[in-house]
Amino acid sequence: MFKDNYIANVNENRKNDVFHAWTQPTLLEAGDIPIVQIAELALREGQGSNPLYRVHRWFARRLGSQFRSILTALTLRPEQAEAFWETYLNTTSVDGAIVLDPFMGGGTSLVESMHCNARVIGFDIDPIATFITRFELSASQFENHYPEIDQVCEEVARQIMPLHRTKVDGDEYDVLHHFWVQVKKCDYCHSEVELHPHFQLAYSKEKKLQWVFCKYCHAVHELPINRKILECSCGKRTTIQAGTYNNGIMTCPNCKRTQKIAADNLDSAETPIWKLFAQEYLVGIGRNCTRHFKRTEQDDLERYLYAKRKLECLNEVNLVPNRLIPREGRSDGRPMIHGIRRYSDFFNDRQKLHLNLLGLAIQKVENNEARRCLELAFSEHLTANCMYTAYAFGYRRTSPLFSIHSYRHITRPVELNPWKDGIGRGTFFNAVKKIYKAIDYAKAPKVIQPEGIKIACNGVFKREKTCIGTVDDVLNGNATIAVETQSSENLSLLPNESVDLVLTDPPYFDNLSYSELSDFYLAWHQELGIAPPPYDNKTTSAPILQNLAVTQRSDEAAKEYQERLSQIFAECNRVLKSDGICVFTYHHKLASAWEALGIALLHSGLTITKVLPMRGEGQGGLHTYDGTIKWDAVLVCRKGNGIVTNGIPVISNVAEEAAFQEATKYLEILSPHKKIGFKEPDYINLIRALIISKSYLGEVNNSTRKMSDALSSIPSLQSDE
Repeated sequence: MFKDNYIANVNENRKNDVFHAWTQPTLLEAGDIPIVQIAELALREGQGSNPLYRVHRWFARRLGSQFRSILTALTLRPEQAEAFWETYLNTTSVDGAIVLDPFMGGGTSLVESMHCNARVIGFDIDPIATFITRFELSASQFENHYPEIDQVCEEVARQIMPLHRTKVDGDEYDVLHHFWVQVKKCDYCHSEVELHPHFQLAYSKEKKLQWVFCKYCHAVHELPINRKILECSCGKRTTIQAGTYNNGIMTCPNCKRTQKIAADNLDSAETPIWKLFAQEYLVGIGRNCTRHFKRTEQDDLERYLYAKRKLECLNEVNLVPNRLIPREGRSDGRPMIHGIRRYSDFFNDRQKLHLNLLGLAIQKVENNEARRCLELAFSEHLTANCMYTAYAFGYRRTSPLFSIHSYRHITRPVELNPWKDGIGRGTFFNAVKKIYKAIDYAKAPKVIQPEGIKIACNGVFKREKTCIGTVDDVLNGNATIAVETQSSENLSLLPNESVDLVLTDPPYFDNLSYSELSDFYLAWHQELGIAPPPYDNKTTSAPILQNLAVTQRSDEAAKEYQERLSQIFAECNRVLKSDGICVFTYHHKLASAWEALGIALLHSGLTITKVLPMRGEGQGGLHTYDGTIKWDAVLVCRKGNGIVTNGIPVISNVAEEAAFQEATKYLEILSPHKKIGFKEPDYINLIRALIISKSYLGEVNNSTRKMSDALSSIPSLQSDE
């Protein structure tokens, strides 16, 4: 009965396009949601995410199912728990609600809110984040084919494809991958050393084969996968796994001495020298083509030198960014410690020629929508077409820059043929196809069922109303989307009590400095003329110093993070309506990160009404290791009376014990379900969230202790046993 009445009310509200205030309390605040099933859904989503979220890489993106689950639970009352899945799959709608994300990032929270018919406002200090999210939110208004895109592809491919050909026994074939290796001089005997991690190009477990090369003449051989030694026709022996480079250390094959390849300081780093030594080429066409390996011959080197000469003729209209990579405020010395000082250093001359010709062709496109799609595809295309692109040996495909969220130095990069269609991860054709798939999805969104099947949202999403405007336009009902490139420390564009819901995922202390990585894209956006003010100035870097990420673990850095986060939360409290709600996700392994968050919340005026766990990641990936936190703490807050600063953060002994008991109850419910992986790091993370939710500004006495002490003295599960 509750379920039927609820759905009837939703349908009636949809007719009137109105939003009614959140109930007191909501199902989310009651905590009676199917956490295990939502976690199973998260695992499935991690295997095949929303096409909108695949059009362009963003860092530490949260799961769409997580935010949709939150939105669903907010629309239900505690007694309507049995309606959760039917609502999630069919009728989750918050028609007319104003949803704000002050840390928008890749825009997942806003996309999911918009698909529930909210009007959405996003702020982010990073211009690449706003670039990506604007497209995601407006994709339903694009066409799924533009002739102008075909024309650009045809024009540039015609000029570049001949440079990705090779001759074998007099016949010419398309190259799919060119293999390069870094060459470094030995500090002791001064011989030149090729930095090979091993002498294997690829392998196939299915075929029980490997493709290896001679370390002396580079001739490529096909061998059984278990073979350890290569006996080359040149008369030399190669131990296949005995490379010259491992984990940052080079071993000279001549004098046997070892040395680091990274410089001790940025100024002494030498620009990498690369050598082309092998290729993977295609015989046949379409699905009938086969892939083969060969060493580089003189004709292959001549093609590369021809590309170099063509590039030199384009100097007056060269779009390749030559801006210095910023040093100040970084948390990571890479890539500069490896001699990559300018963004142009990431690319070889053939890649520069390709990207330059492609960028120039895109600038000439007059259709604004087609040009925006091309610009997005170009930006996504960059990381698979640079000298920090690796090769996944077992999969025989590229592994783009930022596959892990860092500048991982690659001593044996792979250069992709960017104009193959239907084969080759990271080609421009594939980048365009991803955008068309995203547009199709945006026109007819789907959700994943608990059984793993994607189904349509049954016409709930009113895509015909989607349009971008200013913040005022959204507040006045004249637009559904507003995206601003600025810090949320000042939300003056929003008046008091104008927002129904703040739904966000704030920066996780020192986990990742997004702008160190996004500046790679920004340098190209500036050359293309698509960076927003003030980043349209070609000397301006991404906001590495201005973003909220902590780059140095110090008391001063933690205090600045806490103070700025407090200011943003205080602004969120100000703009929330009297019955408004703020929901955000958070996890971190350090007690100091939780302390900073706790103080920020206590000073903001927001009041935490519920904490519950929710899996925030799909299946494990490159960042997974023992001790990785996979579950977020979801913190639900109501609008408070305003900023409070008197007293110090404390928690009562009774409340601290209650936090442990509540976390333990979740542990007992979730840990038996091995697949969803609620483990000790997640349990400790949840305890810390519960501790800050029960802390207050007061004083230490016999019945209380400092919040910081409670956060830092959580025993492990083993010690409890």
